[in-house]
Parts: sequence; structure tokens; C-alpha cells
Amino acid sequence: MGGYPEAAEQRAMTMQEVILRAMSGKISWLDAAEILRIRPRTMRRWRWRYEVYGFDGASTTGGSERRAPVGCR
Repeated sequence: MGGYPEAAEQRAMTMQEVILRAMSGKISWLDAAEILRIRPRTMRRWRWRYEVYGFDGASTTGGSERRAPVGCR
């Protein structure tokens, strides 16, 4: 990945591996949520994005599109 601390790279790789296992059916999506320590609702949202946009198009970063711009707060 480059430029990121090693721990961040390892966590990202772990997250990617868990999601790929869920996508392939090796583990359930609920098990993946538990492994990643996120709520099932969040996992359902991620799953939908992966199904619609694919793995590369479904970034889990960047915040919500509903979020107000910084100057409006």
C-alpha cells in the first residue's frame, strides 16, 4: 500500500481478506461483521456496496454523502 503505518496496512489486509471470504461464501456476512467488530447493519451496507460497485469501487472511507460541508457547521 505504501505510505501507511505497518499496522494500518495489516488491518486493511485483514479487512480485505474477511470481506473476500464473505463474498465467496466461505463465511457468513454476520460472521464477517463479528470478526471485524462492526454492527450487522454496517456489514449489510458494505455488502450492498460490494454487490453494486465491486470490491474496488466500494471504499469504506470518505464519509457520508449526507454529511454537511465543513463550512456549514
